[in-house]
Amino acid sequence: MFNMLFIQLLGLIAFVLLFISYFKEDIDGVLLMQVISGIFYALHYYFLGAYSSLFVIIFELIRDYSYYRTDLDRYIFIGTIPIYLIYAVFMFDGVISLLPIVSSVIDGYGLAISKKTAVIGAMISETLWFVYDLSCLSYAGVISEIFLIGSYIFVLFKDSKGFSK
Repeated sequence: MFNMLFIQLLGLIAFVLLFISYFKEDIDGVLLMQVISGIFYALHYYFLGAYSSLFVIIFELIRDYSYYRTDLDRYIFIGTIPIYLIYAVFMFDGVISLLPIVSSVIDGYGLAISKKTAVIGAMISETLWFVYDLSCLSYAGVISEIFLIGSYIFVLFKDSKGFSK
């Protein structure tokens, strides 16, 4: 019981950090917070034994850090596509195992374009993660996806300042 509470706590910490990230005014602030959040998500999924998502989270950490440290976002995104395809082929374990990959591609595209596109992509991405989280018993993930989707809707209706890259 304690182990499951600890695992869910890691997921909740990751969620709070990710939630805060979308209220940053610039894309670099969003990306930095997402890198930190990703570390907690990686630990969360590792302890759940949800290895399909573990690879995606680790890969997103590298991708997002690359976005944060360079101005080559679109090129980095294009370069990730073959890695996602290879991972999908070799690690396929049913349709559910593809959800983190598809979600990550959508999220990566949004982050490479602009904050507004990142928020729209994140709404779609979090919906896919919601289904995946249900399948791997990530209760913290399920709760966080509901709140995140709601927050993205709020951010979309917020004053458009800060939506430029």
